[in-house]
Amino acid sequence: MSLPTISVSTVIDTYYTLLELGIEQSFLENKSGISVTDLENPDARVCISKLKLLWGIAHTYTENPAIGLFVGEKVDPSRFSVVTQASFQCKTILQGLQKYVRFFSIVNQAASLTLTEEGDMATLEFRFESPEFYSISEMERMTASALARSQYLLRKRIIPKYVSFQHSEPSYVKDYESTFKAPILFDQNKTAIVFERKLLDSKINLNNPHLLNVLTDYAEKLLKKLSTKGSTQNQVRIFIKHNLEDNDALDVKLAAKKLNMSRHTLYRKLKKEGVSFQSLAEEVRQTEAKRYLEENNVSISEVAYLLGFSELSAFSRAFKRWTGESPAQFRTSAISK
Repeated sequence: MSLPTISVSTVIDTYYTLLELGIEQSFLENKSGISVTDLENPDARVCISKLKLLWGIAHTYTENPAIGLFVGEKVDPSRFSVVTQASFQCKTILQGLQKYVRFFSIVNQAASLTLTEEGDMATLEFRFESPEFYSISEMERMTASALARSQYLLRKRIIPKYVSFQHSEPSYVKDYESTFKAPILFDQNKTAIVFERKLLDSKINLNNPHLLNVLTDYAEKLLKKLSTKGSTQNQVRIFIKHNLEDNDALDVKLAAKKLNMSRHTLYRKLKKEGVSFQSLAEEVRQTEAKRYLEENNVSISEVAYLLGFSELSAFSRAFKRWTGESPAQFRTSAISK
């Protein structure tokens, strides 16, 4: 199964915030696998595993547990995706949110967004489609960002009726209260912002019908491309995942043969998608390593073997480079959550 992708707009505020907080660019690029050049197009795509890496770096090096809320409150129009830009050109908040919901898979393939109305209340619900992709920091960022951008658009403070989260109450709950200025509920069956229905009728002053049509057409093309594209990199990810144990089989020439193309064609297609065979192998190994360690039903030595490492020490060094932690430290932390 191939991993979902996200638009660069999903990580751009977090990435630049970390740079602003003093993390060296070269260090951040090496640890996250995302370069500043990758951020030039907010609608370009990266694998969701890089989002998890980025939040790991944020927590390790900022020592701010509320970093997700902090990033979400930032509003920089120059970093908006085509989806956000299109929603901002609608006539009302209702139309803008409907536009955003329709195109949300462009923003994040691993999550969904729904808008429902019931009586005098409305609910904007955020949901990760698979528990393995659920991220507390990303949920904090998404909900805080939705509120901050709506306030930016209407030029006024919006007070939700309440905000709910699926995860348990963290130690920094006061940061939630400061961000949302509303009751916060934890351990709920959904992550959502609940607000008065009449807010949906608010007019958007930026409304530009011509620009809206242009942006919507572009978003439709992106959505079609995303839904029909069995990308080369996703096919390569599947090949790598099936051959991790055997280093001899983990070869670009064999991958090309499996995909019925020449090695040169495979190189060219991967380059066009902004990745390489080696970077994908590293990404898959890292993702699988974390999955095995979190499941806690195989020893660390067995994990190293399953990932194609000839020695435990080589796996430990690689894992420390990926995450800043040893496999044992990561497993202990994962189990205690």
